[in-house]
Amino acid sequence: GDQLPGEYDLAAALPASLGTIQKALSRLVEQGVIVRRHGSGTFISDQSDQLHDLWHFRFLGDDGRSLLPVFTRVKSIKKTSEDGDWSHFLGVDRPLLCIERQIDVNGEFMCLGRIYLDAERFSEILNLEISDLDNTNIRSLLRQNYDVPTVRITEQVGAEIFALNICDLLKLKKHTTGLVCHILGYEFRGAPISYQVVYLPPHARRLEIRPRTN
Repeated sequence: GDQLPGEYDLAAALPASLGTIQKALSRLVEQGVIVRRHGSGTFISDQSDQLHDLWHFRFLGDDGRSLLPVFTRVKSIKKTSEDGDWSHFLGVDRPLLCIERQIDVNGEFMCLGRIYLDAERFSEILNLEISDLDNTNIRSLLRQNYDVPTVRITEQVGAEIFALNICDLLKLKKHTTGLVCHILGYEFRGAPISYQVVYLPPHARRLEIRPRTN
């Protein structure tokens, strides 16, 4: 979390040229050792406290290649009977399990994610401590703890006006328009396993979306 001196300050203090220092810093960014934040500077990354197994939250850094660090915090794990695209996709006529997460992208902006699962099939998740799921890939959890791998996903992305409760949670102005990513997960034989919705506020970072199978 400590902030590094600027490039010119490093060049003045170290026996290396500015070009060499810039290349070294770029390499450290690619390795995830340091992070660059617009308007703030360069900081040492807390690698032990970030989500490394990135499937969807792949935001590109200034160089267009390195990935920005992402940190997730679970806000709630609960059953819900709320009807929506998730309930139609999962096709179960009973309450669903909803895991709501706050997604911090490089300390620059927050996103909101909700993952819906069959509450009866994955009821044990309700017994977990919320903090146990921080910076955890939920699909890896399903594979390791339940032997239920996600073999295919489909991502649908569009610009939408956020609902008022989403604006409140992300501390945005009412009727803010942002990206909404719907991520549909399938297990063997095309059976639906999970439905995830991610709300991304307006920002200047580029989101990389690419096919992924497990």
